[in-house]
Amino acid sequence: MEVEISGEVLTLLPERAIFWEKQQTLILSDLHLGKAGHFRKHGIPVSRRIHLTDIQILEALIKRLHPKKVLLLGDLFHSFENNEWKDFLNFLQVFDTINFTLVEGNHDILSEYPPALAVTPHLEMDPFSFSHYKEPSSFYNISGHIHPGVIVRGKGRQSITMPCFYFSKNHGVIPAFGQFTGVKKIRPAKDDSVYGIAEGSVIDLTRVIH
Repeated sequence: MEVEISGEVLTLLPERAIFWEKQQTLILSDLHLGKAGHFRKHGIPVSRRIHLTDIQILEALIKRLHPKKVLLLGDLFHSFENNEWKDFLNFLQVFDTINFTLVEGNHDILSEYPPALAVTPHLEMDPFSFSHYKEPSSFYNISGHIHPGVIVRGKGRQSITMPCFYFSKNHGVIPAFGQFTGVKKIRPAKDDSVYGIAEGSVIDLTRVIH
């Protein structure tokens, strides 16, 4: 689904990412690679396949959209280095002609990152500022971190919780790209726009939830 923000057209993708075609930039947040390994370390059997699937989804997006840049809005990796991090390093080598930039999040605590991955606390690309947390800016701020989700209620007592994108006047939040992350229910204000993700589609829920 295409939306216009600050005069720019952004494509909201059901894979929980944004493609800014004018800048040939793919934007995503909160992969939390290594989270499964973190759970396994503490005796909880979670399959490594979860993160391999996330990487495969990202790979398919890159092959379909051919971005020149990939912008990761924080929490790329969940904790300390493990085998899932090595999988991502191999992924970077495959796409070595693409500029990857990580906007640091609270989980990005590795002491060293590969040369193929630029790391910065925030990034400005007129008319947007990109950060992990919501930040004040003279530009329109886009962030991640909270893994936004929205509850849609039907007739009877039926309801469904969807990951979502939401955009207010000066700030937008994108859903967590990682499948093993969960969602946090948001409370959109009256003038916010909300786009849910369900069954491989992006759905405009703005009128439904207000």
